Amino acid sequence: MTTKTRNVTGDAIREELERRRSALAAAIQSTRDNAGARQEAAKDPYGGASATHDSEMAVAVAERLARQLVQLDRARADFDAGRYGVCQDCNEPIAAARLKVLPFATRCVRCQANLERARAA
Repeated sequence: MTTKTRNVTGDAIREELERRRSALAAAIQSTRDNAGARQEAAKDPYGGASATHDSEMAVAVAERLARQLVQLDRARADFDAGRYGVCQDCNEPIAAARLKVLPFATRCVRCQANLERARAA
């Protein structure tokens, strides 16, 4: 791979990480905004349980999105350090298809499966 090809590929990866980060940040803000609006709309006593449930679900979604945002920031740091796309366990390249679906993946499919099996045991 030439330096020019590598730079084009690197630029595309960086742009995709930035695009996903922006989308996650917007989704987090939207979830928070919607949760606040639901609290204002649920002033009646019979809607309280539903509003509480909706708020708990919104918090869970926002927390999941925030964790993904942290993982994406770590992926950007790995990219800048030249470690992006390399499995942290076996040091082999992570498949491009896996990174496309899960751009903050830090393990190849095999090592991730091994980790999940070990956790389940």
